[in-house]
Amino acid sequence: MGVFARALSATAAILVPALAAALVPAPARAHDALVASAPEDGQSLRSAPEEVVLTFSGEVMDMSTAVLVLDSRAESVHTTEPLVRGHDVSVGLPGEIAEGGYAVRWRVVSSDGHPISGTFTFEVGEGGPPPPPLDAVPEGDPGESSPAPEPVASGPVADLVPRTAVLALVGALGGLLLYLAALRLRRRQHTAGSTRTVSTTTDKDSH
Repeated sequence: MGVFARALSATAAILVPALAAALVPAPARAHDALVASAPEDGQSLRSAPEEVVLTFSGEVMDMSTAVLVLDSRAESVHTTEPLVRGHDVSVGLPGEIAEGGYAVRWRVVSSDGHPISGTFTFEVGEGGPPPPPLDAVPEGDPGESSPAPEPVASGPVADLVPRTAVLALVGALGGLLLYLAALRLRRRQHTAGSTRTVSTTTDKDSH
């Protein structure tokens, strides 16, 4: 097997798997979801909780996190800053909150870089006023009026990075293949020219 044939075989062995990997679509990553909360949605508690804890299906990003607790009059309850720990996000509540219904509005950045949000309610004590409407937001509240974060490159966009590298490798190998073909052609032409020169010289000597 010649040099060109060996180079062609080696190039094909690399190109075929690389092209197959580049053309197969990568599965899209799903957003994280709220899988549990404490208090639970709709739960009625005998006494006020010390904190609100949200548990997600993935490790959310510690950026632009907001957890807003509203009382029955749709007024914001003072809480501590959201604490992000792996799958959990929590905020502390004051020592005593009045009996009645509460609504929790939350927003986090999913592990795939996209912001997600939701709401749920709970009640403290019995016979108190019901929770406020879930869409009730105190005007000018910084937790809700802050702009949504820009999604981080991920999913289909991030999957293009390795594919681009693969395609670049394929292009480089293709260029190498063309170079080897041109080199082989030049060697053939050189060999043919040398043969013709030797033949011409031999004919002259015979005369």
